[in-house]
Amino acid sequence: MKQFVLVVGVVVVLVLALGVMPAAAKKNDIIESYEANAIMQTAGAGSMAQINIYRWSSDAERDEILGVIKSAKSGDRDVAKALRGQEKAGYAFMSGRQGYPLRYAREFKMGDGKRQIILATDRPVSFQEGYTDSMAGDFDVTIIILNVDENGKGDGILSVGTEVKWDDQTSKLEPTNMSSQPVKLTNVRPGKK
Repeated sequence: MKQFVLVVGVVVVLVLALGVMPAAAKKNDIIESYEANAIMQTAGAGSMAQINIYRWSSDAERDEILGVIKSAKSGDRDVAKALRGQEKAGYAFMSGRQGYPLRYAREFKMGDGKRQIILATDRPVSFQEGYTDSMAGDFDVTIIILNVDENGKGDGILSVGTEVKWDDQTSKLEPTNMSSQPVKLTNVRPGKK
């Protein structure tokens, strides 16, 4: 009888553990996914980019990052540090290799069903890294801008090793001191979720 009680107790514990584990082990759900042809403009070399978005950055996160950008001095690493402190918003994959965590994701409606999606990560994502496994760029921020229509199709750029500044006159972010030519993203299309 004691063995039966022990077996039942173990089964109950396993059932409870298994009931909890899937929720704890659950991966981030992808809310939007994109694929694109990535073309390095100076070399004419091409590759594939895949972008998975898990969540949109909140207004508070946007305000925090924007505040750091507005007060940052040229050459400091404050923007990358602020991005590094944010929860992951998604992943970008180049050439089917290692993924890079996206720390910022915001969408802006442009009218006629068009949207601009701005993504950022706290480290340089070198286009050539997929081929050479080396790091490139003097600055710590990589920005991806996607311009898509209501079907998720469009184009964009991936700006590697970028310093960003706030332009008070236009009330917009401006990438400056780009350490490389932006990678052109063509044939942007919905990816697999």
